[in-house]
Amino acid sequence: MMKACDALGRTALFAGLDRLTFQHYCSLTKVRTYARGEILAAEGDSCGSIGVIEQGQIAMQKYTSSGDFATIGLLEAGDFFGEDLIFGSSSIFTFTLEAMSTAEVLYVSRETLRALLDKSPVILNNFLRILSDRVAAQNSRIALLSQKSLRHKIAFYLLELRTKIGARENHGKTVVELPASKEVVAKLLAMPRPSFSRELIAMEADGLIEVKGRKIYILDVSTLENDVVEGFLLDR
Repeated sequence: MMKACDALGRTALFAGLDRLTFQHYCSLTKVRTYARGEILAAEGDSCGSIGVIEQGQIAMQKYTSSGDFATIGLLEAGDFFGEDLIFGSSSIFTFTLEAMSTAEVLYVSRETLRALLDKSPVILNNFLRILSDRVAAQNSRIALLSQKSLRHKIAFYLLELRTKIGARENHGKTVVELPASKEVVAKLLAMPRPSFSRELIAMEADGLIEVKGRKIYILDVSTLENDVVEGFLLDR
């Protein structure tokens, strides 16, 4: 129970709360460990709990009937899943959750979460903020997919990493790091892996970026920003 309480206490849902407020509910949570490649939930499954990722990385995958798939999101330690479904009129997963590494997930059932929301205005406010963040993330995803060329999509994604994940300066260059392999990121951007690699090489040749493994040095932020604006205008 102490491990569950420690894990809950570190999440955005319980931020600002004394542990005594939710200690009773710790025993009602479940912790599961998943191996790399294991499916946490498949498209069409019912969502009866929210999952809090304690460690590891989980991909949101969209599969076709032929077995092909696209990665529509990556979740890291501290992220949630199911919060946008659990109280919906149709609490059905529209994607598959797959562990990209060994992962540990803490589950809070619908009934437990409802009791916590009724009990604490702080948890209610935290939950509403989490839902708002999910909407913002979905809007960002839509904006990414609305970009009309590979370069525009990559430019948008790199600038998003620069803003959300953070960047550091290295000898006057802005550095971001891809959160996963190039193969996974290519699927996240809805493009073939070879096309992603070719466009990175082309952008490097044009002096926009410098690629060092998963580290991307952004050499020309202004041009990338112009590419993103152009990517939106092409849709009109």
